[in-house]
Amino acid sequence: MKGWGLDLADLAVDLNPEEELAVDMAIELCQLDPGGSTREPLISDDQPQVSDHLLASPKIFSPTDQAPGEDALLDALWSECGAGDPVSCDDLFYSAPRDSTYEQFAFSCGGRANMDCSLLLGREQPEGALTSLTPPPGEDEDLDRWWARCAKGSARACGELRLVAPSQSLYAQFGTSCGARGTSYCTLILDDDGEPPTLRSLTPDQTPPGHDELLDHLWELCGDRDARACKDLSKFAPINSLYMQFGVSCGGRAVAPCPRLFADLGA
Repeated sequence: MKGWGLDLADLAVDLNPEEELAVDMAIELCQLDPGGSTREPLISDDQPQVSDHLLASPKIFSPTDQAPGEDALLDALWSECGAGDPVSCDDLFYSAPRDSTYEQFAFSCGGRANMDCSLLLGREQPEGALTSLTPPPGEDEDLDRWWARCAKGSARACGELRLVAPSQSLYAQFGTSCGARGTSYCTLILDDDGEPPTLRSLTPDQTPPGHDELLDHLWELCGDRDARACKDLSKFAPINSLYMQFGVSCGGRAVAPCPRLFADLGA
């Protein structure tokens, strides 16, 4: 890890975003063979990235099942997910080891169904949070227009806002929550009035921009339906960059939670 500017002792404490990205990418690159290709064949276009055991997981769990007891933090997220907290279900899914019982439980929304947990379980808005009646921030004229249309129930506008608004901004939060309606699957609850304009310029097989080797690698993995890579790309890419748009859109496919989208593609 020395070549990445990290010492193994750093892993005993919380990492900043740059260090976290370095660790994630080091793990990904360690899975490459000397020729630079992945050790296992890439997933073909007609194969969902989600495994059969994840797709079957709603049938083998109950929300009241006890946590495995292998990790205290994951056990706590398990209990909160089982109790009906959609944020904990998502956090558990992304924190759990791949192909683990924790991951299965999270993907099933705590043994309930394989869909968007926020929609299935509902998400309580914290005090002072956004509502669909919250006026636009007034910081960007174009984004304010998309905000107003999203608030009125346009899935296309919410999707465009999510794609082009600065990451973690109030605009992005409003678009991601479908106008503060508590789910990121906008077309299930709003008027499906066409795909966001930005999405039309993105395709899963699009060549990475080539500006950053690590982000390019995440781009390729995201294009091959790796949900975690899409999440990392949208998290660590520069604000308003093509990298971020590609990650948020699940590799140029849709503006939706990538693990659920990829499962749906294999339905």
